Amino acid sequence: MTTTNNRFTPGGFLKIMSFLHLGIAATPIILGILFYTQSQGAQMNFDTSGDMLMAIVPVVAIGSIFLGDFVFKKMLNGLSKDSSLRDKLAKFQTASMIKYALLEGAALFAIVIFSNTQNLSYLIIGAFLIFFLLLQRPTKDKIERFLDLRGEEKAKFDQLNEPLD
Repeated sequence: MTTTNNRFTPGGFLKIMSFLHLGIAATPIILGILFYTQSQGAQMNFDTSGDMLMAIVPVVAIGSIFLGDFVFKKMLNGLSKDSSLRDKLAKFQTASMIKYALLEGAALFAIVIFSNTQNLSYLIIGAFLIFFLLLQRPTKDKIERFLDLRGEEKAKFDQLNEPLD
């Protein structure tokens, strides 16, 4: 009889983060493709007269980028130097999910507005947000840099298959 214990390893954490990131990014990609293929008579229109959405959607897009980055940095700056590596990784995961969700929400908002207005400029804004979200993909190097891992913590994180305390 073998016992299975929940071993939290850096390699497992990287896989989970990559899977969550991909799952969050997939929704607006699929919805954007679906709405674009179903669109009829979609055209580019930058006419801002009488269209409040032409002001709202870019503000929401830019706001989500800056707010996500602000919240992410604020949460990681609140980490104590005495925190365990496991706690730091958990905080990184939470901060990342908030950042990804803000970008996903803004992209979905732009894509839904495109489906209602058939104005391709909203789809382009949504595509830009999706691209920016894809650039946020968590990698081992990014995590080490954002958490400022050094010395013993970096050595533990480099051992991908060794369980963390």
